[in-house]
Amino acid sequence: MESRGPLVTSHLLLLLLLLPLLLPPHTHQGWALEHLLPTQRAQDPPARHLSNGLGQEPVAVMFFNLSKINKTSSSFEFRTWDPEGVIFHGDTNTEDDWFMLGLRDGKPEIQLFNSWAQLTVGAGPRLDDGRWHQMKVKIDGDSVLLWVNGEEILSLRQVSGPLDSKPQSIMRIALGGLLFPTSNLRLPLVPAFDGCLRRDTWLGQQAQFSSFSSTTFRSCDVELQPGLFFSPGTHAEFSLQGEESSASFCLDGLWAQGQKLDMDRALSRSQDIWTHSCPQIPSNGTDTSH
Repeated sequence: MESRGPLVTSHLLLLLLLLPLLLPPHTHQGWALEHLLPTQRAQDPPARHLSNGLGQEPVAVMFFNLSKINKTSSSFEFRTWDPEGVIFHGDTNTEDDWFMLGLRDGKPEIQLFNSWAQLTVGAGPRLDDGRWHQMKVKIDGDSVLLWVNGEEILSLRQVSGPLDSKPQSIMRIALGGLLFPTSNLRLPLVPAFDGCLRRDTWLGQQAQFSSFSSTTFRSCDVELQPGLFFSPGTHAEFSLQGEESSASFCLDGLWAQGQKLDMDRALSRSQDIWTHSCPQIPSNGTDTSH
C-alpha cells in the first residue's frame, strides 16, 4: 500500500485504539475493566508470548530425556482473547506418537495419535476471556487427564502408555505451534495463538528452551488492557484523499469477527469520538480504498 504520510498513520492508530468502543457488547465477553488481571508475583519469570506472528511455527521447543524425568505432568497459566490456536504440541515421533493441546471456539481441545488411540476431543468452559487460567496435563498409567482452574474436565482412558516405555527416549514439546504441517492434525485448526504463558513446569522441570524463536509478535504486559487483541478477519476500509503531506480519509466500514461495527453506537458511548460528513468522491478511479 502506498504510504500517505504520518497523518494517516496516526489516524489508523486512533482507529485501532477506539475499536473496543465500537464493538457491540455481545461480540466479546470480558471487555470491562473489572476483568483486568492480577499483578504478577515478583519471583515469577516474565510471561512469554505464544505467537511469533509467522503462522504455525512454535515460539520455543524443549527436549526431554524420558529416562530421566521425575514427573508425568505439566502445568502452566495462560491468558488469551484468541478463540483458536495451539497452546503446545508434543511428540516422540512425528509420524505416529504425538499430542496437541489447543483451543477451538475458545474451549480446550486435545488431539492425540499413538499406537493406543487416535482421537480428537474438546470439553470445558470458554477460556478466551483475557483472564489467567491454570491448566494441568498428566499421563497417569494408560490415561491422559486435563485440569482447568483446579477442576478435572477430561479423563481419557486407555489412550496412552507409561512415558518410560516409549521406544524413543526423547520427547519434544513445542509452545504456540506445531512440529509438523497443519494438515497432519486429525482435525485441522489455525495453529497461530495470540496468548501469554507463565508459571510453567514441564514434566517436573522448569522450562529450559533448547530453541527459541528470535521473532516475537508482541510482549506480554502484566496488565492486559482491552483492545490489545484483534481476531482474524478484523479489518477496516477507508478512502485516502489529498496530497501526501496533508492526507485525510473517510471511514467506509469497520468489521470485527465478520460483523460490521455500529459507529452510531460508538459515538453515543464515547465523548472522544467525533465525525463530520465525508465529501462525495467522483467515480474517476483516482480514489484508493484499503
